[in-house]
Amino acid sequence: MTLGQANISWGVIDLDELSLVHPYPGRSFARENLRVVWPNYVAAVPGIKLIIPTVFADEEEVELLRHVLPGARLIVCELTAPEEILKQRVTEREPSEEMAAGLRRWVDAYHARSDHSRIRHFQVSTHPATVAECVQRIIQLTGWM
Repeated sequence: MTLGQANISWGVIDLDELSLVHPYPGRSFARENLRVVWPNYVAAVPGIKLIIPTVFADEEEVELLRHVLPGARLIVCELTAPEEILKQRVTEREPSEEMAAGLRRWVDAYHARSDHSRIRHFQVSTHPATVAECVQRIIQLTGWM
């Protein structure tokens, strides 16, 4: 069962979408946009469960996000898959080899990090699970239902 099927209020704010501008003003731009947007979500739907897909560069970035979401209970779920599966996924979805190559380098950098357990509350493997199975696991682990 999904949040909508359970009549639980939810929303999604994609930080990448909040930072689509050229020239790119830097990583803080999306957070500053989120700071402005966040109160609108809370005012419109009290108790909303907000999903913010993003990749954290480090623990400091988690704290910066927490700072722009006053009153929020931030739960960090790390979605993961084997390295080769992640590289295959980004290669298939990107419109150019240049963009895919850049994301494959990010996959390498991600797997070289040692701070994942300090950043996340829990981890969910997306392979070989279905999207529905991943959603169920995330909802269970967040305690949203």
